[in-house]
Amino acid sequence: MATSVSSEAKVIARHSAVYGLSNVLDRAVSFLMLPVYTRFLTPADYGILELLYMTTSVISLVVGLGLESAVNRFYFDFTTEEERKKVVSSAVVGYGGLILLVIGAIIPFSGSLAELILDSREHTNLFVVSLASLAFGMVLPIFFAYIRVQQKSVQYLTAKISATVATLGLNIYFVVYAKLGVMGILLSTLIVTVLSLLVLGILILRKVGLKFNVGLMKEMIRFGMPLIPSNISAYIVHSSDRYFVKEYVDMTATGLYSLGYKFGTLVNQFVTSPFIQIWSPRRMEYFGKEGYERIYARIFTYFCAVSLFVGLLISLLSKEVIFFMAAPSFQSAYKVVPIIVLAHIIFSFHYHFNIGILMKKATKYIAYVNVSNGILNLILNFIMIKYWSIWGAAIATLICFIFKVSMTYYYSNRFYKIQMEWMRITVLFATSIALYFVGIFIETGNLYVDIGTKTVVGLSFPLLLFLLRFFDAEEIKRFKQIIKTRSLKFS
Repeated sequence: MATSVSSEAKVIARHSAVYGLSNVLDRAVSFLMLPVYTRFLTPADYGILELLYMTTSVISLVVGLGLESAVNRFYFDFTTEEERKKVVSSAVVGYGGLILLVIGAIIPFSGSLAELILDSREHTNLFVVSLASLAFGMVLPIFFAYIRVQQKSVQYLTAKISATVATLGLNIYFVVYAKLGVMGILLSTLIVTVLSLLVLGILILRKVGLKFNVGLMKEMIRFGMPLIPSNISAYIVHSSDRYFVKEYVDMTATGLYSLGYKFGTLVNQFVTSPFIQIWSPRRMEYFGKEGYERIYARIFTYFCAVSLFVGLLISLLSKEVIFFMAAPSFQSAYKVVPIIVLAHIIFSFHYHFNIGILMKKATKYIAYVNVSNGILNLILNFIMIKYWSIWGAAIATLICFIFKVSMTYYYSNRFYKIQMEWMRITVLFATSIALYFVGIFIETGNLYVDIGTKTVVGLSFPLLLFLLRFFDAEEIKRFKQIIKTRSLKFS
C-alpha cells in the first residue's frame, strides 16, 4: 500500500495509463470507423444506433441491481482470499441466472419497443440483436470488476485489445462488404460479447469457483437496490436529451448531437474512467489510514489538472478533427462539444465527493440526488430543447451535472468532511477557460495550420500554470527528480 501522495500518485498513474489505453481501445472502433460510418450510414441511421444503445442501457440499469458497485464495495469487507472469491462467484452465478430470465422475457416485446423508440416495427430485429448482446454482456462488468480489484491492469488491457481487434474486423466486414448498416454493427457487438464472456468466464471462474452464498447475494442486492432508481435517474440525465431531440427536431439532429456528444465524452474515456477504475477500489482500502485526507485532496487536484488539460485540447480541436474525419453531413456536430466537455469534467467530481456516502453504505442518498437530478433534467429538456434544439440539450446537461455534484458534495460531507484544495482548483479552471477563448478565435483558413496552432495553445496549459506559481516546491522538486531519473535511464 502506498504511504504518501507521490507514491500513491505513481501507483494510480501506472494503472490508469493501462486502463486509459483500454478505454481508448474501447472507443477506437467507433472513432476508427467514423469515416466509414459517416459514409455508409446517414445521420438518421446514426441516431437510430444511438437510441438503440441508450434503450438497452436503460434496461441494463433496471436489471443490473447495482451488482458491479456491490462487488467493488463488499470485496474489501473480507480479509481472506477465499471469502473474497465467494463475493465474485456469488454475483456471477446468482446474477447470471437472473439476467437470462429477465432479458428472455423482454425479447418477445422487441416489436413494441421498436415502434415506441424508433417509430417503426421494421426495426424489430435490431432490438432483438441488441437485447441478446445485453443478456450476454451483463455479467462481463463483474469479471472486469474482479480484474480491477486484483489490480491486474495488463490482463484487463489484453482482454480489451482482443475485443477491439475482433470488433473492428467484424465491423469492416459487416458494414463495408456485407453492407448491413446498423445491423452489421450490432452483430459485431453480439459476436464479440459472446466470445469475451466465454473466455473470461472460463479463466476467472476456474480461479474463484462456482460457490453461491445466498446470504451474501441478498446483502449485495440490498446494497445495490437503492442504486437502481438512482442509476436510472442518472442515465436520464446522460441520455434523455437524445429522445427529446428526436421528438422536437428529427432523427438527423439526433445523429448530429450524438456525434458531438461522443466527442465531448472523450475526456471521460481518456481520464475519468481509467482513473476511477484504479482509484475507486484503492480509496476504499485507503480510507481511515494515516494521512489519507491530504492524499485524497492532492489526488483530486491532480485529477482536475489532467482532466482540464485533456478537455481543453478536445474542445480546441473538435471542429478540425470532425471536419477531417466525418462526411460533410455530420460536420456541424462540433458546435456542442465544448459544453459537453465541461459538463463531463464537472460530472466526474462526484466520483471523488461520494466517498462519505459509500463508506457509510448510505446509498439512499445517491438515489435522492440522482432522482431529483433526473426530474430536473426532464424539465429542462422539455423547456430548452423545444426552443434551442441541440444547444438546449447541451446546456441542460451542464446545469444538471453541476446540480448533481453540488448535492453529492453536500450529503457526503455530512458523513465525512471532504478536504479539497479549492484555490488551486479555481486557478486550474480559470487558466483552461482563458486558453480556450484564446484558441477558438484562431481561424487561418488552413485546416492543418489551425490544428497546429490550437495544439500549441492547448499544450501551453502546464507552462502557464508554472508561470502562475501553481506548483509548490515539493511538486517541482519531485518533477525534477523524475526528469533526472528518466534522463539517466536513457543516457
